[in-house]
Amino acid sequence: MANPQKLYQILEKAEIETKIAIEIQDWILDTIDENRVKSMTQFEETKLLPMHLEMRKEFASIRSEMDLRFARVDDKFGEVDRGFLNLESKMDARFTSLEKRLDATNFSIRLLGVPIVGATIGGLGVVFLQIYERIAGL
Repeated sequence: MANPQKLYQILEKAEIETKIAIEIQDWILDTIDENRVKSMTQFEETKLLPMHLEMRKEFASIRSEMDLRFARVDDKFGEVDRGFLNLESKMDARFTSLEKRLDATNFSIRLLGVPIVGATIGGLGVVFLQIYERIAGL
């Protein structure tokens, strides 16, 4: 077993080395912080700060202008979407009307039991469309 005196010396040396390492670390952090503050002070004293601030202002204005343009484009796409929805509803209404007319024509052909051709289909279709709508309750 190790001598207690020697073990104490080893632990004391390790504690001293740890304290030294902590002091060195603190010194490094303090030096970095001082250099950062000094560089910021020097930056403020030079002509770079106004240029830097002007660039930041320009980037902010460019960003706001781009946001505005994207909003306008988004609005245009919204208008196009609404136009397609209106067109779709109109087309649905037309196809519904056409389906009703075809149903009425088919109804009239089935009712008469004879083939009807030419202009007669259109004329009878209108008459039977009204009959069909009353029967179907539309």
